[in-house]
Amino acid sequence: MSQIENLHNSLIEKGKTLALAESCTGGCLAAKLTAIPNASKYFLGCIVAYSNAMKRKLLNVSQKTLLESGAISRETANEMLIGLMKVSEADFGIAITGDAGPTGNKIGTVYIAVGAHGKKPHVIECHFKGDRKAVMEAACDRALECVCEFI
Repeated sequence: MSQIENLHNSLIEKGKTLALAESCTGGCLAAKLTAIPNASKYFLGCIVAYSNAMKRKLLNVSQKTLLESGAISRETANEMLIGLMKVSEADFGIAITGDAGPTGNKIGTVYIAVGAHGKKPHVIECHFKGDRKAVMEAACDRALECVCEFI
């Protein structure tokens, strides 16, 4: 059984919900989750906050964080997750921000934040190689691993 199927079954069995905030992955993880029948039993939705303005408006990421740490940072991923958990009221949340390329100075750098109500968020820094699509796919796969470990 694949990792995504394990997550799917686990969330349904536990009666728990999941929401996402995606930036550099552009909704890729949400598409993977909703491709499996009955995802509606646990998947609440996804905010694709690609721009800094959307991160601020929809996820309440502070302007100070974006200016001082940048959109591609541990701090931004953490604030995206906190905002997501408030807005969605999900049991579990995943926030992803990074640089999928092909231009930029942090290509392949991705921050993934995973959290749950009542638990301290966990944020990891990843470095992926490959083209834009490969970085996006790798980020989605690693996010799935993170949430499975967290649950």
